[in-house]
Amino acid sequence: MKINILSPHIDDAAYCLALTISQCVNSGVPVTIINSFTVTKWTIVYYPGDINEISLLRKKEDADFYKCFQSSVKIINLDLHDAPLRNGYIFQYKPFEPDEWKVVHQLRNYLEKNTDGLLLCPLGIGGHIDHAICREAVMQLYHKIPVLFFEDLPYSNRVGETDIITHVKSLEERLKVEMISRTDGLQNCKINKEQNIRLYKSQINDEICAEIIAHMNHLSGERLWGEAKRIEELNQVLICK
Repeated sequence: MKINILSPHIDDAAYCLALTISQCVNSGVPVTIINSFTVTKWTIVYYPGDINEISLLRKKEDADFYKCFQSSVKIINLDLHDAPLRNGYIFQYKPFEPDEWKVVHQLRNYLEKNTDGLLLCPLGIGGHIDHAICREAVMQLYHKIPVLFFEDLPYSNRVGETDIITHVKSLEERLKVEMISRTDGLQNCKINKEQNIRLYKSQINDEICAEIIAHMNHLSGERLWGEAKRIEELNQVLICK
């Protein structure tokens, strides 16, 4: 099996799936990170520089994070413009605009042609428009490629368990499937998640880091959602089940 992770931005895969990635690497499962919206000027703390300089800075932070695994993790940067550069807003408060549908179709076409293996996709909890675009592209391909969904962080820590379940139920209804959850990750991992996600210095602060770690501690790991057959496929290739 190969694992492909659709990360809306540089850092999302790390925040949401650092322990899962570690499990895959330690089990000898090839991992590819597909960073979608990597042209950006967004930072949480002030960094001088133009779009090109900030985009390069974030790619360097990403490369530094994946060095922690001491194994080859393939990184693909699609170099799509992020939401603040495209339209000036971040959170989805209305249906997709025509230009957003164009990005959905562009991402869908890329995934259809280049996804080889199991695809991990954000649930889209929190309403970030870039996360919603990624999820929509995968929803259109769902019955063509194997998919599992992961919980967006830090957003999933800001809503209750009931809200997460309701969100999953809405996806089940649209896709006409039943989903179960898989929670794991604190065993067979060789990284310190809190320490390593802090390598994204331009993107993280103490508050966001605390939210991510609180969600991990609450679950005793990281949680994936999907059809039972897909969960079992993943379980079969991981040493720690």
